[in-house]
Amino acid sequence: MKKDVGTIAPQRKRKSGIPTGNAGEYFVMGELLRRGYDAQLADRNTKGYDVLVGRPEDKTLRKAQIKSVRSAPWYVKNKSFGSKMLNDVTIYVLIGSEAARKPVRYFIAEDRDLKRKRHKVRNWKLNAFMPLKAVEQYEDNWDVLKNLIRKRP
Repeated sequence: MKKDVGTIAPQRKRKSGIPTGNAGEYFVMGELLRRGYDAQLADRNTKGYDVLVGRPEDKTLRKAQIKSVRSAPWYVKNKSFGSKMLNDVTIYVLIGSEAARKPVRYFIAEDRDLKRKRHKVRNWKLNAFMPLKAVEQYEDNWDVLKNLIRKRP
């Protein structure tokens, strides 16, 4: 049997991640408001955070990053786990497919807790990915936001 080396399989067109990111941010906003937090989405393309969050009695709001995917893993920047950012909080959102029947899942953790759990890929200097297994223990860990707010002046 002869192989046909002249044909190339058609490439699937990759969907934009922008709608998934936007959906994740709005899901998080709704959940934060439902839980009694004050929350405000950052302007588009604000570096380093996606939402400001605090309690109504707080004088300041704190920054949080949101990472959203339809299916794990999440792609992360290695610099997010540098020493200056270890106290930052990231909310990992698992939205599911467009036909999903299960609810959106939230995993909330300080970057310091996930630093060693991210999966580095050889030859990737800037990025890594965060597997679902690494964040599962932080599912619905919204209390980490209370601690973040108390820690910082």
